[in-house]
Amino acid sequence: MKNIIILSLTMLLAAGLTVHAQTTSYVFSPNHEFEIKGTSNVHDWEESVEKINGYGSFVINPNGSISILSVVFKVECKDIKSTHGSIMDSKTYDALKAEKNPLITYKLLSQINNVMPSTTGNTVIAKGQLTIAGVTKPIDLQVKVAVKADGSISFEGTKTIKMTDFDISPPTAFMGAMKVGDEVVLSFKTVMQKN
Repeated sequence: MKNIIILSLTMLLAAGLTVHAQTTSYVFSPNHEFEIKGTSNVHDWEESVEKINGYGSFVINPNGSISILSVVFKVECKDIKSTHGSIMDSKTYDALKAEKNPLITYKLLSQINNVMPSTTGNTVIAKGQLTIAGVTKPIDLQVKVAVKADGSISFEGTKTIKMTDFDISPPTAFMGAMKVGDEVVLSFKTVMQKN
């Protein structure tokens, strides 16, 4: 019995060391598309995120699949730019309380295991938390994950959120004549590469 226990512990230790050895750190590539789309009682609007920063760690499993251990990304509020110019930008920064809370952050909270490699992508549910304007809420993202030939990993998805869920008052303009809708659609295509 004692020998069996020792053998089992040895195998578990060996497996743990193998997994640890294959953990790889990644960072976000500058190549990305991140758009925010919304509505108003006058016209639809669109903004884009010029820069994102962040990191993650992944394990390459013996069967070739990947496990996503962690992902964190950060966006500077003032890297969000509107197609309607600086006035819309200022409205956005005010709504996001950018002076007090300059960052929008996402953090993956639950590890995602055994995503099989695919150049076309496999869809997973990423359970995480999103912090906007200083308010943090849990968020589930349906994300297509693809492993590229060069080892980079791409993520693609969309998510509709409500500004009021983050204690954000939808902006208004022209003495309240123009009112922005509460819902916005976040669309992203990002790539992470080995650090």
